[in-house]
Amino acid sequence: MRRALSPLVAAAVLLTACTAVGPRSLRYSRGTYNAAIQQTNSEQLLLNLVRLRYRDAPLFLEVTSISSSLSVELGAGLGGTIAPGNSSVAPGTAVTYIDRPTITYAPLQGSRFGKQFLSPVELSDILLLYHAGWAIDRIFKVFVQRLGPMQNAPRASGPTPHEAPEFLAFFTATELLRSLWADGLVDLSYLPSVAGNALSLSLVSRSDSTERIARLCALFGLPGPASTITLTDAPRPDEPNAVLLVPRSLLGGMYYVSHGVEVPAEDYAIGRVPTTRDKDGKLFEWNRLTQALMRVQYGRREPTGAYVSVHYRGLWFWIADNDLDSKSTFSFIAQVLEMQSGEVKGAGPVLTLPIAAE
Repeated sequence: MRRALSPLVAAAVLLTACTAVGPRSLRYSRGTYNAAIQQTNSEQLLLNLVRLRYRDAPLFLEVTSISSSLSVELGAGLGGTIAPGNSSVAPGTAVTYIDRPTITYAPLQGSRFGKQFLSPVELSDILLLYHAGWAIDRIFKVFVQRLGPMQNAPRASGPTPHEAPEFLAFFTATELLRSLWADGLVDLSYLPSVAGNALSLSLVSRSDSTERIARLCALFGLPGPASTITLTDAPRPDEPNAVLLVPRSLLGGMYYVSHGVEVPAEDYAIGRVPTTRDKDGKLFEWNRLTQALMRVQYGRREPTGAYVSVHYRGLWFWIADNDLDSKSTFSFIAQVLEMQSGEVKGAGPVLTLPIAAE
């Protein structure tokens, strides 16, 4: 025979379930959603880098909110057997937990896309990245396209150009900056200027840095060694040791590192990816720019143990988990993407876990 549990017993079971489920569901759900958002954000960023390499339009979908409703379904009854001389009755309960998530996406477009992706990176943001611990050469290579007379492949801020870029002098200067930075002989600070905002680059001169500073100042086009250099987007003729700094936009930096995406030879042959050649007509290898910044490999099969991977155009593209330079640049771009968002994304992601019995 079967009988329903009394209301008192059912209430006791429900109270016990709610008390146990609430904290446990928060521990499980928060970490799970956090990991899922982080992983899908990385996959989305890599996918868009691959798209840019193929001159395909990028698209970003933002997770604006997550609402998760957890319900508890209870079932209870009495079961047993009745036989002459041998009868037994035993209560039985069943508890089912159902998670009903509602995830809201919003495409990044319109004025927000223009502001976030097409506006040049502010000099104040470059300073923030520097003080956040990012290497000075990585910051300048990705988000600066000109320093004084030195060009850093400015046309690489858009779709792959057909002509080889100019970058050697710029790379020499950033390598000198990195060596001085690694020795603790470089500092950056913010310097409001009459004509525009600027960064003050301080160089500490000592016996083992004098030659490097002299070479750096010569590359900047300065008349002689200097202990302080003003990096500005609007230098004035009467401003001593002022050097023009032209920043890239976020999208320009993404285009720049997207040249580290490797593609099959047949995609070059049939024109899916543009070919870049130098003045002599020889094929230009973009890894000369990106080898210390970004390398995205490709293959026909899904990679195992990759840091992040995506499937696109019938191929798998990935960043190897032991490629620390590429992982650093990828995280760097992701951090700038968050900085450039400019505002909190609605009220999300929001996670609510109401407990209701059905």
